[in-house]
Amino acid sequence: MEVSNYMKDGMIEDWDLFEKVLDYTYAKCIQSESEFHPVLMSEAPWNVRNKRKRLTELMFEKYNVPAFFLVTNAVLAAFANGRATGIVVDSGATHTSAVPIQVGFVLKQGIVKSPLGGDYISMQCKNYLQVTYETQITVVVLCTSYRAVFGLNLWPLMAM
Repeated sequence: MEVSNYMKDGMIEDWDLFEKVLDYTYAKCIQSESEFHPVLMSEAPWNVRNKRKRLTELMFEKYNVPAFFLVTNAVLAAFANGRATGIVVDSGATHTSAVPIQVGFVLKQGIVKSPLGGDYISMQCKNYLQVTYETQITVVVLCTSYRAVFGLNLWPLMAM
C-alpha cells in the first residue's frame, strides 16, 4: 500500500488524487449526490489564482455543486472568534504563519510565513533534553481505544 498526500504547502498538488478523495467522500462518507450539497472549502492565504480557479471549475463542472465558497482559513478563524479584523497566527506541524485580516479580507502583502512549526520545535526540545540529561529519548504513543464517529472508524484516541 502506498500512502501519499495530494497537498503541499497548504495547496493541492496532485489533482487526480484529490479527485479520488472527493469521489470517495461523496460515495462512502456523505452517501449522497454532490448536486444536493453546497460546498465550503478553506484555502491557504498564499494560494494562487490558477489553483483557486481549477478547484472552482472542478467543483462546478465535475461535481455540479449548487454553490461553492472558497475562503481563506485565517478569515474563517477570525470569524469563528467574532472578529472581521485582526491578525491570525497559525502554527501547525510544518510551518507558522501570521495573516492580517481587514474587514474579512486577507492583506496579502502583510503575510509572514516561517518554515518552523511544531515538528521542528518538538525535535529541538528532544535534542535539548538528550544533550542536557545525556540520555536517549524515545517517543511512545499508546493506543487505548478506537471510537466510531458517524459509523466510521477514525484515528485512535491517544493516551496522554
